[in-house]
Amino acid sequence: MFQTVIRSTVSRKVSNKLSTKITHNFLSRHVSVYYKNNVGGYDNVYSTRCINRKNNFLFYVPISLYNSQVDYMNLDRSLTLVEFEKISDTTLESLTEYFDDLIEEAAHLEDSDVTYGDGVLTVKFGNPYGTYVINRQTPNRQIWLSSPTSGPKRYDFVKGKWVYKYDDKTLHELLNDEISSIVKTKVCFDKCSYSGKE
Repeated sequence: MFQTVIRSTVSRKVSNKLSTKITHNFLSRHVSVYYKNNVGGYDNVYSTRCINRKNNFLFYVPISLYNSQVDYMNLDRSLTLVEFEKISDTTLESLTEYFDDLIEEAAHLEDSDVTYGDGVLTVKFGNPYGTYVINRQTPNRQIWLSSPTSGPKRYDFVKGKWVYKYDDKTLHELLNDEISSIVKTKVCFDKCSYSGKE
């Protein structure tokens, strides 16, 4: 059973345990899915064996990746540089404004600070909350997040919103979950630009 689903030029082997660490470079070029289950002596019902057209590398990807609600074959890779920068700037500027409002209303966050410039949004909440950094990555057409709570994540622009491919959760949904506990009130990043719900 053959099906074109992902792309890559990588010439190395990645084990099933490391499959969740496959970077977007694996998903940014052309590869074919090759057999499912009992592949090459492996009895693995949760992964798919992938080879490139020259048959010079092999790795395993969880089936759940293909069952994702997000269609990663249709990532907005067609965005031009100008379009991406406009969308990412609008996203980050909107988030900056909302973070400013939240911090201004949170009396207990006296040492907090919000700065934005050159595609990098930095939100310092002070101890014990830490610092969030959200920035655009133009070569990858992504927005990257560094969270003191959940760690680093890379978001792709899919159908008008920024989505993390491993759990289908949007950037704005994650911020809703994490920032509420910091500012000690219910937040709604959904009203910010490109949340998919604005």
